[in-house]
Amino acid sequence: MSRIALQLYTVRGDCAEDLAGALSRTAALGFEGVELHDLYGHSAEEFRRLLDENGLVACGCHTGLARVENELEQVAAEFRTLGMDRLVVPWIDTPLTTAEADAACERLVAAAKRTADLGLRFGFHNHDGELRVLEDGSTVLDRLLDVPADLLFLEVDLGWVWYAGNDPITFIERLGTRAPLLHVKDMRKDGGAVHVPLGAGSLDYGGFAEVVERAGTEWLILEQDESEGPAFQSVGSSVAALQQILGS
Repeated sequence: MSRIALQLYTVRGDCAEDLAGALSRTAALGFEGVELHDLYGHSAEEFRRLLDENGLVACGCHTGLARVENELEQVAAEFRTLGMDRLVVPWIDTPLTTAEADAACERLVAAAKRTADLGLRFGFHNHDGELRVLEDGSTVLDRLLDVPADLLFLEVDLGWVWYAGNDPITFIERLGTRAPLLHVKDMRKDGGAVHVPLGAGSLDYGGFAEVVERAGTEWLILEQDESEGPAFQSVGSSVAALQQILGS
């Protein structure tokens, strides 16, 4: 059964102000884990202590591609201390041509190989740009699916999948076990992407519980890029909606 985590970027303001308090509130809402993107000025040792005190595990960490390329030894040491091995590159400049797409994928594959040498698993998190059809009829994601699964996994962001014009449930079925981590969120379109709590937007999560069970998804990671009111208020609403979707 999939476990539920919170991408701490969702509550970044709270984490920056009081990391211990933010992690305590996360655990109190029933989350089993968190996905990191920053240490908020704490050492890896301090962060791990706070995770342990709240019964939380780190299911992975968003790490910029440049840092992977230039500071990988330090990154690997932090990961070992934090007790995690899934490294996710969260963003790249959107390739606009097949040549740019090929170059971007070459960088990602090279980084994945170096990461594997240090015992870490390398993943990529999509936005809508990686699903845009290029002049040869393919997408960046198509290219990444050609990379061996044991070298590169996908952390699929279902909100951006929908925003790019795809059905999230069908998309998960297409990828199968290739996406052990899923970003679960809700959005609507109003002159652009509008981020809202789960259940308050336009994504249809009918059949979600069944498809993630078949896919063997390890972690369902709630994320809301922007919140109109208090971030934890949105998180509370989203985790309740997710539990209802999962029938738990």
